[in-house]
Amino acid sequence: MLSKKGQGATEYLVILAIVIIIALIVVGVMGGIPGVGSGAKSRASASYWQTADLAIPKYAAYTATDDLNVTIRNNLRSSITLTTVSIGPGTQTCTPTSLAPGQVATCTDDTGASGCSSEGDTFSYPVSVAYRDDDTGASYTFTGEGHEIEGKCAT
Repeated sequence: MLSKKGQGATEYLVILAIVIIIALIVVGVMGGIPGVGSGAKSRASASYWQTADLAIPKYAAYTATDDLNVTIRNNLRSSITLTTVSIGPGTQTCTPTSLAPGQVATCTDDTGASGCSSEGDTFSYPVSVAYRDDDTGASYTFTGEGHEIEGKCAT
């Protein structure tokens, strides 16, 4: 005959183990354990910027030259003209400035990565892109809904 006490204790231990495993997963994803969830924030940032109206699919900050290089892609349905691109502490110089839907511009700021002192340092820069819709002539400013570009400094 089986003991009900033993079965209850076993069920309790199994449920406790499941709760502990779920708690460890949540803590890891939130970045509470160093090394386990540390890249989640930069991956989420990169994911957002891939699909934004004015996407930034590639970006890099260099310690040796203080350069901040970004690529901006027009994901809107109409052509635009970039008027001001400010990322981080400086203003980017972009080529070309007129972008058809799907077209990209390469932008550089020679002092934009001044916060990168050594390789592997992390950066987080706010984005502000002022542009004009070529079809309507209306001017807009895109800030990425508060999302910043985030990553690691390179040499």
